[in-house]
Amino acid sequence: MLSTLNSRVKSLYLCLFILLAAGTIRAQSSIPFELSPQGHIMVKAKINGVEGNFIFDTGAGLTLVTKAFSEKLGVLHKQDGSYTGFRATGEKLIAPLYDAQTVALGSFTEKNPVLTIFDVNFGPIDGLISLMSFRKQPFTIDYKDKKIIFETDKSMAAVRQSGKTIPLQLDDARGKALSVFAYFKVNDKLILQFSIDSGAGDGVYRLNSAHIPALEIDTLNADKKVIPSEFNPALKTTIYQSNVKSIRATAAASVECLNVKASFIEGLIYDGIVTLNWIGKKVTFDLIKREMIVR
Repeated sequence: MLSTLNSRVKSLYLCLFILLAAGTIRAQSSIPFELSPQGHIMVKAKINGVEGNFIFDTGAGLTLVTKAFSEKLGVLHKQDGSYTGFRATGEKLIAPLYDAQTVALGSFTEKNPVLTIFDVNFGPIDGLISLMSFRKQPFTIDYKDKKIIFETDKSMAAVRQSGKTIPLQLDDARGKALSVFAYFKVNDKLILQFSIDSGAGDGVYRLNSAHIPALEIDTLNADKKVIPSEFNPALKTTIYQSNVKSIRATAAASVECLNVKASFIEGLIYDGIVTLNWIGKKVTFDLIKREMIVR
């Protein structure tokens, strides 16, 4: 009798422990971020336990570390294959792929991530954290309180009730790189699919120069720049800058920006690219359901 009672008590404690542990795992958590003078979201992240300074970049495609930072990680297993991608300007990049053990932001950890290493100098920045780590983890970028929140099923229900939902289109490149897009109406004329790129910085609106005639942009009087690539300075991109009257999310007309200076880029491989900070004070991404919720 006593043995049976002790067994039941132990079982009760075990069940209670499991429930508490599960609750801890699913608890909502967050990490702080800082905004650079250019509007980049700067976070602390650990790769294989080594902490560095990273840009949280929804437009990066895949997670990147600089060669200098990679030397702190020890020997990483290099995959036999690579990833061939294109920057938004059409510049071809062949990215070597490496297997890491973990990418961690606060209490959130992705196991067995794949990343690339480039010999570039980003100053104090050690690399870019991409959306690849968050394919199954909804998160919110909170510009008001400057934090990234890792959402739970319960918190996501509240988010959906209080925000406007915008459908996303995912560019999942063979499971190696991931970026997101949504539809916007420009100058009440063109419905265009834009890349949502938090790594673009503050107040960035880029459109393919092919849309110049339809939007009646006067290139003769527009500001013109020729910008060299950070990866290959020999490659240069021509950019015209002119005013755009309006950009509105087709799924939520109240998500809009008015009278902004936009860049019209020759050779842009997308309809356009927009930064994230103007879309909302809090922007939640649920890549499983292909949604962006704006508050």
